[in-house]
Amino acid sequence: MALPKKHRLVSKLDFDKVFKEGKAVKGSFLFIKLRVNELGFPRFGFVVPKKVYSRAVDRNRLKRVLSEVVSLYVKNNTTNGRDFIVMISKQGQEGLIKKELTNILK
Repeated sequence: MALPKKHRLVSKLDFDKVFKEGKAVKGSFLFIKLRVNELGFPRFGFVVPKKVYSRAVDRNRLKRVLSEVVSLYVKNNTTNGRDFIVMISKQGQEGLIKKELTNILK
């Protein structure tokens, strides 16, 4: 299940605002920047660096996996008006990355 378009960060300007003005949360596999937005609903962007996962297949797969976890979060929390950028900081098992993202979002 894909993340609805209204809950995606798309433009470079939005990404830049979150990177410059956002607060950071660091886990063992993930690095998350977040910033309050005025829209009243959460938006997410995903970054999987080429240095961490060299194959595009792996990067896209991880983005889909992270999108699944986030879509469940969006269903449960619609009053949260924040922009999130989720970045993978090092390689890890898919299950551990999903578990860490779930814990950080709570």
